[in-house]
Amino acid sequence: MAVTIEIPGRPLLEIEHVLLDLNGTLTNRGGLIDGVAERLSRIERQLNLHALSADTFGTLDELANALHISGHRISSGAEKREFLQALGPQRCAAIGNGTNDVSMLSAAALGIAVIGPEGASMAALTAADVVCRSILEALDLLLDERAIVATLRA
Repeated sequence: MAVTIEIPGRPLLEIEHVLLDLNGTLTNRGGLIDGVAERLSRIERQLNLHALSADTFGTLDELANALHISGHRISSGAEKREFLQALGPQRCAAIGNGTNDVSMLSAAALGIAVIGPEGASMAALTAADVVCRSILEALDLLLDERAIVATLRA
């Protein structure tokens, strides 16, 4: 499973994995944001999905099971980057909103920062390739790669 994205002026993207921060990105204070489940179910047909979280609200296992995605307890930005490195950063997109997402966002082939209901750190915004106003907009980019091309073309 993979998605190939040709962006004029940039290296070819061949994405196989999407690393998703959980708290503040997919959820609002532990509760799944409306519209996320439907979009993830469509994306998982093409890409491997991984939720990464320190599990502050204790919902990682329940949400990962409900969403049919892989859930991983990861407590620091360094651990998120190590997870990304193990998969191969050139094959990964990453979505997050926090300071602990910075190294993951900057190392991924495609980093998407989300300004969600819990806000976003300035460091995450500057580390990403693309900034979206919501997780729904970020996931929609993965569902229609033409928007990524339009945003990132040289």
